[in-house]
Amino acid sequence: MSVRKTSFPSCEVVGFSFVFIVGTLLHMAYDWSGDDAIVGIFAPVNESIRELLKMVFTPGLILLFLELLFCSEIPTASFLSGKAVGIYVMCVTILGGLYSYSLVIHYGLILDVLLMVIAIALGQLVSFKISPRIAADSTAGIISLVMLVLLGASFVVFTFLPPHWEFFRDSITGAFGI
Repeated sequence: MSVRKTSFPSCEVVGFSFVFIVGTLLHMAYDWSGDDAIVGIFAPVNESIRELLKMVFTPGLILLFLELLFCSEIPTASFLSGKAVGIYVMCVTILGGLYSYSLVIHYGLILDVLLMVIAIALGQLVSFKISPRIAADSTAGIISLVMLVLLGASFVVFTFLPPHWEFFRDSITGAFGI
């Protein structure tokens, strides 16, 4: 049985909704799981800025694998490079946005949701624009994969062993990690 391939632009458009919906659900998944440590590897365990990045990283990574299965047109190495840059853009956009607006406003749910929408849209747009333009070089694909693995590993390590820096502090309880 062969897998039906979908066009890359269609995958990226559907991917926006996928990352937003799964990311939103992930925000509550740790609590819903009864504070299960395994769930905490993939979902935010508190309201620290670093933990909130899991809301785009985890679904972005799942989307990457789904698109590898179901999307066509882009060589794998180019695709990996574009998606890796897109996922990093999502994370950096959220970091920049949270730090920028928190200088003026302490907290705003509407701003948080809007920031997530903007971050996902930018990440998907960057992925869409650069994936077809990156040379299908296996080295670039490997470097991109390593960069994603390193970011993912940092989420795992710092969930259980976070440094006591503001970036890792739960903005509600003041706690760190699990």
